[in-house]
Amino acid sequence: MKSKLFTLDWRDLINGLFVAILTALLTGVIDILGNGAVFDWVHIKPVLIAGLSAACAYLLKSLSTNSRNQLFTKEPG
Repeated sequence: MKSKLFTLDWRDLINGLFVAILTALLTGVIDILGNGAVFDWVHIKPVLIAGLSAACAYLLKSLSTNSRNQLFTKEPG
């Protein structure tokens, strides 16, 4: 992570989307395998919500850390 405190760069955005996609896929596969569900809006909606939640959580974490991954700390030097 290279972005400064309270900033995001393209790498943060790409990592956030990657986490969101993986979270949504894994949640959906686990739900389908566990419950024998089919692909309809009722089963896809929670998967999308989980993916968006993961993306938001990652981006908020990235906003609140500096380039050395220190939480709410100014850039050193």
